Amino acid sequence: MKGATVIEQPRFTDPPARTAPGGRAHSRRRFLKAAAAGSLAVGAGPLLAACGGGAAAGAGSKSRLKVALGWVTNIEFAGFWLAVERGYYRDEGLDVTFKGGGTNSPLPHVQLASGAADLAIDPNMRQVLEVIGKGNDLVLLGAQFQTDPNGLLSLSKRPLTRPGDLPGRRILSQQGTQPVLEGIYKANHLRPDFQFVPTGFDPGALMQGKGDAYNCFVTNQPITLETKFGLRRGSGYEVVTYGELGCPAYASIISCKRSMVAQHRDAVVKFMRASARGWQDNLADPGAAVKVVMDKYGLDLGLDARQQTRQNELQTPLTASALTRAKGMLRMDPQVMASTMYPWLRLAGAANLPDVRKVVDTSVLDEVFAKGARL
Repeated sequence: MKGATVIEQPRFTDPPARTAPGGRAHSRRRFLKAAAAGSLAVGAGPLLAACGGGAAAGAGSKSRLKVALGWVTNIEFAGFWLAVERGYYRDEGLDVTFKGGGTNSPLPHVQLASGAADLAIDPNMRQVLEVIGKGNDLVLLGAQFQTDPNGLLSLSKRPLTRPGDLPGRRILSQQGTQPVLEGIYKANHLRPDFQFVPTGFDPGALMQGKGDAYNCFVTNQPITLETKFGLRRGSGYEVVTYGELGCPAYASIISCKRSMVAQHRDAVVKFMRASARGWQDNLADPGAAVKVVMDKYGLDLGLDARQQTRQNELQTPLTASALTRAKGMLRMDPQVMASTMYPWLRLAGAANLPDVRKVVDTSVLDEVFAKGARL
């Protein structure tokens, strides 16, 4: 590899989809809940040898960084793979090891605390915020997804595409997501009168008429309806993100310990610059990363090339926004978080949310994009 290594993952033939805000379906949800009871401890061990001797090393040496991912090494992380393959980390003098996640792996922010990782990419913004609110000194550097990929899937014969369609619905979802659904209704000043219908991780139950909508990851289950049932959006199924229902959030949050930025800022800036270039490339050509994933990063995951291609087609628009077009990839807006994201997260049961102004460090990406939004 060019300036990076990837730790291989257990084999998954069909990685499950996310269903809670920034989270995943059942096996992923167990994974996300593993640290929910306070397993993140402040100052639990040093970072990896001050970036492995790299960030503080002399001229000519590489800064070594370990990055914990929130899921297996598939197309979900396309921009990072392009940054590796096109030498962007190497050009910055970085040697980056990406540590794939999974149901048996510690959460990314737990790996930060233990010293097993220097940076983390967590799927669930709410969870990272809550552990910071409990006293863990982490900072948010950026967001892979400008739009949370969670949403509701429905059939075109009875579509759910706007808040006004919510009342009286039978919603298929996994146990534990009821507070999230209630929060969506409350955020729209609606009585949570939905009928909760427990279900598995395949939208087949929607096709069988067991519910009116399926709580989904918008880049996963719609593909099942396309490939298994021959449906198309607008002529068979409809899908709407939480954000389009007035409940926005960022997802796949890039974070690190505050001390990492203070002591090794140069390495952090370089990582974010190279990563932003990779995601910028993926936005321009979503097909480019598929072969790399199939041949290398996801080689042992039993992935389907057509599914991975379609997943990246669907996820790529979610990595862009008016903010990224104006100020560069991976951006987060603390003001938007405080004014539009926090209110609905609280309605969905979030607690101990920290002061956004103290936990989002926009200065790193300000430095990356000092000359403009394009790299």
